[in-house]
Amino acid sequence: MQQAKIGIDFHGVISAAPQQFAIFCQEIRRRGIAVYIISGGPKPDIMRYLETHHIEYDVIWAILDYCEAQGTVHFYEDGSFQVPTAIWDKAKACYCAEQNILFHIDDSPIYGKYFTTPYCEYDICQNRCIALDKEIDFSQPYQAAADIAALITQQP
Repeated sequence: MQQAKIGIDFHGVISAAPQQFAIFCQEIRRRGIAVYIISGGPKPDIMRYLETHHIEYDVIWAILDYCEAQGTVHFYEDGSFQVPTAIWDKAKACYCAEQNILFHIDDSPIYGKYFTTPYCEYDICQNRCIALDKEIDFSQPYQAAADIAALITQQP
């Protein structure tokens, strides 16, 4: 049986509440679910941040790295870059489908419309998200939030 996997966005989710997500990720991993940190990038900056805040994870995946490998990113001399919007906006959904990530938490409604797996749009102000009619309230004990997230990964 393949290990269940959860995707969690970095910018706007983990970066918005690092202490909260440090405990949440620890609880998820304790339940045997792999944590995939999924973001635009850059990957080295995300790795440093996660280490600084003691956030456990199994994999970090960055859209920028993916697009660079696909040859769909254009870098400019000033260090900036450009990726076609349609490719950027669909990348997380494609990655989650390819990797069989069963549930993803993100703060962007733009990405959500491309997902085929449960997508939980995180509301930073209310500190919660809803997927498959199940609310994950991060202001509650983290064990309860992790229990609900684990339940969502078990949905058919």
